[in-house]
Order: sequence, then structure tokens, then C-alpha cells
Amino acid sequence: MSAAAMMDPKQFYRKMDRLLARIASDGDKGAPLPFIMDDLVASFGDELRFDHGHLYRELFGVFELLHVSSEETIFPARLTEQDPTVRMVVEHGSFVFENAWEIPSWYHSPEGHAREFVALLIDGPPGHRYLMLFTLGTGWIRDEVAFCLNGARFALNYRLKHDAAENEMATAAAIQRSLLPRKAPTFAGWDIAARSEAAEAVGGDLYDFIDLEEELLGLAIGDASGHGLPAALLVRDVLMGIRMGVGINMKMIYTMKKLNRELNRTTFSTRFVSVFYGELHRAGGLLYTNAGHTSGLIITEDSVTELEPTGPIMGPLPDIPLQRGYAVVPEGAILALYTDGITERVTTEGTPFDTEGLVREIRRNAHRPASDIVSQVFEHVHALEHESDMFEDDMTLVILKRECQ
Repeated sequence: MSAAAMMDPKQFYRKMDRLLARIASDGDKGAPLPFIMDDLVASFGDELRFDHGHLYRELFGVFELLHVSSEETIFPARLTEQDPTVRMVVEHGSFVFENAWEIPSWYHSPEGHAREFVALLIDGPPGHRYLMLFTLGTGWIRDEVAFCLNGARFALNYRLKHDAAENEMATAAAIQRSLLPRKAPTFAGWDIAARSEAAEAVGGDLYDFIDLEEELLGLAIGDASGHGLPAALLVRDVLMGIRMGVGINMKMIYTMKKLNRELNRTTFSTRFVSVFYGELHRAGGLLYTNAGHTSGLIITEDSVTELEPTGPIMGPLPDIPLQRGYAVVPEGAILALYTDGITERVTTEGTPFDTEGLVREIRRNAHRPASDIVSQVFEHVHALEHESDMFEDDMTLVILKRECQ
């Protein structure tokens, strides 16, 4: 290597800032890798003495040539994981091949170039690994080349992982939107409304209405542990399991126990879900089972009936004891199903909102339509603080108001 003069630091950093800004751009999800590689060569190649960029994408353990920044192809069309060159780059993240024993037999430097070359691993999420290889010209300087290319490599690694995380959240949100009811059902003699809000982009709350017979409506509400894609997939499994079970006339206890076994078999033991499932008759009778969920409430002017758990949460154990319960919703009464994100709030005085606060707020608005009751409850709890100063929880409320005949 010659002792070529270092390029002007101010010019170098301005160029690096522009390049890193293009990589990190949220507007277009970051510039595509071939463009970045071409930009690297165009912006820094002459001064730092590197050229002939080759971009490879890994497919089934083989790195296939995807793009070349010049008209001349110098490196092979494909490189395998077993190639010592690839293993060296994977181990170190980037590597300058400059010693005679490091340079592979397949590399033949272009005329007027040094014998050395440099390679980078762009390591995104699983299934998204890339290699960039550049020839080195005479007079290249290790510190300059390493600083420039490693700066781009770190930024690209972060960008790929960041975009993958965003894509995962978008996928989870789409799954959740496709599963939750778009509107409350029409059920003669009842005014029904529901609302669910996730604390993050995607939460773990679920609810559903299932048409069983003309006189019978299935109700489900639950709270899956966690957030994001794992929670969305767990919500999907629970809702599909309930829909399929009751859809083929399985008894609710059998359906819930079978669903629990499937959840236990296919999820980690640390993932769990509480589920309330009931079958509401138009005349007010409610047959239900409650696997560790918050107690449903039957609220009248002067009484509150709690539909307490009839068994433990689902998921951690392969077999759970689960019983049925029965209740009657009188005319003029309100059946409220909710998740604990609603009640885990505190007033400005520091007292818990809790179930008593939810009952008070529902009673205060009991003369209103069900949709107004839901809106008023959410407006009230939004004005409260969450009991945890670290995170909030998802909130779901289902109101079923039985009309007086």
C-alpha cells in the first residue's frame, strides 16, 4: 500500500452523513441495497481506492450475485457458505483480504488494481443476509476504507432489522384487524356495542360475536399475554378455535378444553390467555365458562352479579378443570364484559378505578344507548392514570343492554 494522503475530513464526513441519511430514510424505507452500493463506489471509490462493487444475496446457503456496480464482473457468480472467504466474512462481519494465504484462487484482480479486496456481511433478520465485495486499487488506506464501509454496514444492518420489525408489526396489526368484529351484531331485544384499543400498535385483547341460532348468540372476550406478532397469532388461534368448535356444535366445555390442549401443545409455556365464552339466549339466559378472565358483570339499578372464573387461564397446562356457570340478565339490565386494562387505572386522588369504578360509570350512563356507554367509559378511563408507571395495558369493553319489553 502507498502512503496516499488522507481525503479531506470535512468532505468525507459530509458525504458519510448524506449516505447514512439515505440508508436511514423513513420516507422510502431506506434506499435499496444496489443503490447504496453504487452510491458507495460513486461517492468514495476514487478517493478511498475501492471499486467494482458486487452484491450477493443468500438463498438456501448460497450467495447469488444480485448486482454489479460496474460493467466488468470480477468476482464469481455465486459463493457458498463453505467457501473460506465467506466463512471469514461471516465470522468477522467485514474483512480485508490482503495476505497471500487469505486471497482465494478464484480472485484475479483487474488490471491496475492491487491484489487485495474487501468484503462486508450485511446481516439483517433471518433470511436476509447479503455480501458486498469490492476490489481495492493501488494506494488504498486501511483506516479510511474500514471506517467508510463499516459505517455503511452498521447502518444497513440496523435498517434491515428495523424494517423487518416494522413489517412484523404491520402483519400483526393486519391479522388483528381481520379477526375482530367490524361492528356489533343485531340481536332482537338487545342493544350491543364493543370497542377495543391496543396499548401498542398491536395488543393481545380479543372479543367476538358468533351467530349460533336465531335465539342464541355466542360471546367471547379474552386477554392474551404479550404484544405484537406473538400475541396476534395467539388471538387468532383462540378465536378460530372457538369459532370452529361451536360451529360444529361442540359443547362449550369440550371446545374450551380441546382449545387449551392445542394452545399448550403449540405455544411456549410462558404464553397464556384468559377467555370468557358464553351463549346468550334472547330471553336473557346466559350459559358461560370463564377460563381465568375478569368477571363479567350483570348490572341493574340496585345489584351487580359477577360472572367469576370457572377455571384457570389457558395455555400453561395441558389439562385444566373448567366448569360452566349460568346467569340471567333481567330486562333493563346491562351485561358488561371487559379486560383488566379498563379497571387497572387510578383516580387523581390515587384511589383505584377498579370494578366499582366501572360499575359506577356504566350506571351513570345506563339511560344512554350501548354505543354511548362504551364511549363514555373510554373517555373516563383515558382521563385516569394507569396503575403501572412502566406500561399500559390493552382495553376492551363489550356492552349488551337488554331492552325492556
